Amino acid sequence: LFRNVPYVLVTWMGAVSNIGYAVIVFAETLYLQSVRGLSPLTAGIVFVGPSLLVALSGPVGARLGKYFRPSAVMAGAGVLAGCGLMALTFVHGWPVYILVFAVTTFGFGIGWTFANVATQAAVRPERAGEASGVMLTIIVTAGGVGVAAAASAIGDLHVSGVPLHAAIEDVLRILAGIVIAAAGITLAVRHELVRRGLTPPLSMKADWTPPEVGHES
Repeated sequence: LFRNVPYVLVTWMGAVSNIGYAVIVFAETLYLQSVRGLSPLTAGIVFVGPSLLVALSGPVGARLGKYFRPSAVMAGAGVLAGCGLMALTFVHGWPVYILVFAVTTFGFGIGWTFANVATQAAVRPERAGEASGVMLTIIVTAGGVGVAAAASAIGDLHVSGVPLHAAIEDVLRILAGIVIAAAGITLAVRHELVRRGLTPPLSMKADWTPPEVGHES
């Protein structure tokens, strides 16, 4: 499986997206209650919009999959989510904050919900179950490790004297940079694979003869 570069790309972007989603849910819950002083109920209401867009990300991603290759869709979603996450650390007014929050989670949502669809396109049918299981294990594990790392970083910064809001923002900005860089690496690797004729071009309408069955992503 890990010799299949398209499979590695979609697993990689799925893991990065799930890390981003898990961390933003944790960090924003902490931020809304401990920094902005919202009650748990009010903070939960703020999450309604982002949650709805995450729910929509699956159907939207499936439609995009009819026109673009999976790894390209996931990388594009990563750029959207990373830019949104960076912007989220600079906005404060509630309408703009909720809008940016929702767009960010939408990008992350496409990244990790689309991973399963992308996996099926990247491997032979007889290996689809194995590939899906390995991919989900990696994605879920990465999300847990990401939350643990983010929580430790925020805690260490706060203990060292950095205000809590600044600690959260610093960690989210670093994460945003990582997500955007991961998407850029994915697109660069994909471009090289296309140049070598090892994976199809971006458009689903482009003519392409696969060198080996099951390596379209």
